[in-house]
Amino acid sequence: MNLKNEKAIVVIFFLASVILFFAFGLYHLTKFETTDEHLWKYGRIKQYWQAIENKDWKKTYINDKPGVTIALFSGSALLFEPNPETHKIVDPIATQGGLFTLFDTSKTELINLLFRLPILLLSVLSLPLLLWLAFKAFDFWWLALFSVMFLSLNPVIVGISQIINPDSFLWIFASLSIFSFLAFQNKREKKFLILAGIFSGFSILSKYTAVTLFLFYLLAILAKIIFDDPKNSPKTDYKFLGKEFLNVALIFAIAIAIFSVLLPAVFVKPEYLLKGISQFINKDNFLIGAFLVFILGAIIFFKKNIFEQLVGFLRKKRSVIIILVSLMFFLVIIPIFLNVWSGQKAIPFDLLRDAAYANEPKEFNFGKLLANDGVIEKNIKLLLMEFYPFVFSLTPLGLLLVIFLSYRSFSGKLTNRTFSVLFFTLSFFLIYFTATLFTKVVTNVRYSIILYPLFSILSAVALIEFLEVLKSKNKKILILSACLIFFTSFYSLWSIRPFYFSYANSMLPKKFTINNSWGHGSYEAAQYLNSLPDAQNKIIWSNTATICQFFHGKCLNSRKIDLNIVRPDYFVISKRGDLKVKKRFVFTNPDFTGKDSGYYFEKMKTDYEWALFIDGRPDNFVKIIKFEN
Repeated sequence: MNLKNEKAIVVIFFLASVILFFAFGLYHLTKFETTDEHLWKYGRIKQYWQAIENKDWKKTYINDKPGVTIALFSGSALLFEPNPETHKIVDPIATQGGLFTLFDTSKTELINLLFRLPILLLSVLSLPLLLWLAFKAFDFWWLALFSVMFLSLNPVIVGISQIINPDSFLWIFASLSIFSFLAFQNKREKKFLILAGIFSGFSILSKYTAVTLFLFYLLAILAKIIFDDPKNSPKTDYKFLGKEFLNVALIFAIAIAIFSVLLPAVFVKPEYLLKGISQFINKDNFLIGAFLVFILGAIIFFKKNIFEQLVGFLRKKRSVIIILVSLMFFLVIIPIFLNVWSGQKAIPFDLLRDAAYANEPKEFNFGKLLANDGVIEKNIKLLLMEFYPFVFSLTPLGLLLVIFLSYRSFSGKLTNRTFSVLFFTLSFFLIYFTATLFTKVVTNVRYSIILYPLFSILSAVALIEFLEVLKSKNKKILILSACLIFFTSFYSLWSIRPFYFSYANSMLPKKFTINNSWGHGSYEAAQYLNSLPDAQNKIIWSNTATICQFFHGKCLNSRKIDLNIVRPDYFVISKRGDLKVKKRFVFTNPDFTGKDSGYYFEKMKTDYEWALFIDGRPDNFVKIIKFEN
């Protein structure tokens, strides 16, 4: 294929993908409210810029994520609406002394647009840079295109790009960091190393989880050492290893410099700098790691040729290494599918998640569900639970391609590049979810957002490998492959619209869900209530306040309801963890003998006035139940 024509076709598909991403992202952008966004819109973003203006450096630490990139980019909304907190009505007469939560609903959509549009635009603008970096990483335009398409057209990525949340920026900057480092590995040009440092800094400013990028850098180095053809790579002696560690150290130094400059609170409290690392490295892990580094350093220092011998051994065993990694992947993925398709009888993934989410604050507590399991059996079940949301949030095409590639690896007939990508991606996934298990974090789709760029690369490599097997990597087949990604992604986006972030692939039976509504559907519920006669005088209670920004009536502010003072007209209930114990209302009248919250929560299973089932899944719902006088 002529290189000029090839680039032109790639650009056409890329532009079509960008347009699709932006169009779906823009649709419904202002017509929802997720659970924690109000904290950013009405407090944290403004606090950051006021702290900068007043040189009150300590107050630039606005959240424990730390979420500074939200303030940096969504903060542009303050130029148009300097006092977004006035959106909430605090007049004691109107709220009857705080009895009701009220908003000026005429401002809701404009405020949402001002804060969310910068996130969507930044996401769109990052895509051309990702394409260029991917080409520099792989020297193949089609592989670069497929990588970006698999990433940008995943409904989860479109969905998170609409939300005022640290993860909305983490996916952008983590993706740029990963592609920059791979470009450096291929081209060995310092500019890519510097870019990796800059984007790593912005990633950590978004969320401390980004420190795991340095694990990826080390795995990518190890993959290059083991799987690269020695004829096409630098001599892998101890000097080479030292240079690679210095390169990662440079990325770290640049990242920390950017982090510190844009979060000057670290100069007041240096522990803010180490907080993210401490989430993943406890005392025992640090001591073990330090001991291993000491032993390795001593071996290299006293017997310098040991490294060359070790590399030679690993290269000879590379087929065994990749088979072991792929086997571990299958030992995770196969039980997850079998368990889900058999009704979650062996491991109740949904019940385990709901039990953990029922606790305030969230704890790694699963009630009696695992009470009869031994330590090993319990940890195996929990590890599979950690993988579960991520696996079913992937598009079917990408997931099937990765399963094919993992199976194909058993034959040993893969290119060096494919071996390398398969190794550092699957290894990273396995280590990441094992770490979340040991740090006692119940993962959801949002907590796995840093994994999507790696999975997109793996899916693209798997597609190229599949075409190699078919011996059909010609112009027409490559174009058809791009069409396949585009139209299957379009179908996924169209079928879940406008609740992109609640996407679960068709391999997950409809009776299960990997998401809670997280505020999605509140706008639609409010629209129904607003259509009722005398809506402005209607009173509701909801287990999430997200509906209040769209509802023209009054929201009860507390879960404690005194029927002698106020009587709700409706209850609006969405799925948030285990509804048996979490976010229920309580009638406080001591002489009350009528129908309590238990009655209404039981009633809503089959008897409700209005309902929305997100993605057609009965367990991901928003329901309206009428109060019975």
